[in-house]
Amino acid sequence: MRKEPVAIGRACEELIAIPTDGENIIPANMKNVKTGLEDKLVVSMNISDHIPGDHKKILAIPDGNRGAILPDFKTELWGRSFFVGLKGIGARTSMFEDGPLDFGGLSLSHEPQFMSESWFGENPWGAMSQKVCIEDKLVTELVNRGSINGFYICPMIRATPLPEWLMKEAKSHFWYRRLDRPGPYYQQARLMPSDVRLFYQSEATLGRKTAEVLKAFRISSSEDMDSFIDKYISSGIAALTLITRTVQKHEIWGLAALDFIDVWLDKDSVLAPDGTIYFADIEGLDWIPLRDEAEAILRMKRQFDRNYYEFMYGLDILLKERQRLSNLHTSRLELRQILAERLDLALKRDLFVELNRTENTLYIELIPQGEEVPKVSIKMLDFN
Repeated sequence: MRKEPVAIGRACEELIAIPTDGENIIPANMKNVKTGLEDKLVVSMNISDHIPGDHKKILAIPDGNRGAILPDFKTELWGRSFFVGLKGIGARTSMFEDGPLDFGGLSLSHEPQFMSESWFGENPWGAMSQKVCIEDKLVTELVNRGSINGFYICPMIRATPLPEWLMKEAKSHFWYRRLDRPGPYYQQARLMPSDVRLFYQSEATLGRKTAEVLKAFRISSSEDMDSFIDKYISSGIAALTLITRTVQKHEIWGLAALDFIDVWLDKDSVLAPDGTIYFADIEGLDWIPLRDEAEAILRMKRQFDRNYYEFMYGLDILLKERQRLSNLHTSRLELRQILAERLDLALKRDLFVELNRTENTLYIELIPQGEEVPKVSIKMLDFN
């Protein structure tokens, strides 16, 4: 299997790096990470008219509406190699119209553009707000060797402000409601192990191009697949139990924990070549108030159940591919039995979950961080 990052999508966009003189937002644990783009903003070629001189083209793979992955820019961290991914390169699509972005007859461009339209009340259309970047900085600072208690994320390594002249142009364009938060608009640089999402938002996904993805990851044997599945399970269960892993006392709320807000596992995560799921769109991670033990239990169950299907969809695909590589043909009942064994193997060292089995059912016990919330039992598999 591959340790280096993998890009399958087409590098079909041409961007340029321009200087910025604003103050970057940098997580404390990312200050030594170098990418070759320090103090640079990477933007569409159409902006080059505003900057004198020649500009070297940077090839980029589109990643969602306002993101890009730069396959020629890599860096090492935690014993793994990552691509530089950007969030906030301008929006490729209009919020309301098809074709070129248009404001009162002023046709802009088919290329990514920055606007001040308020997106979800927290970001400008095409960029990132200061508030969100500060929150992502704090989330990134929780990371230890890539994960938050086993939950892997694509960390923000810096947020770079748009130059004043670009801010002025962006704020002059909006459809109905401007983002009025103070501070400049930003572009985030993140570390990403691949451009492969689980099921949506990328050119190649595990769910839609399984064979192509596994080939690119160099998964060619049963042994490779076993290791890949183990990593998928351990990181995926961590994603389903993020509240369990982060719940803690809060002086105002009583309890608090990290949860996914307005984001989903299937489109907002990417796969590393070894099978580890990395949560990419970390602006969707928010600390939520949990007033008491009962609410904490309710939210832990909801988080698990809300993302269980997406996790199992990918796992079902991998288990079937494992059977193909081994030339095995098993019934659905046998597959559930095999899965129970795989879950037990992959989760043995996980301090936040344990498995309990009865004759007909496998339960997963969630073991919350600290002692404020008791264990929570959730049915995971039925055998008969």
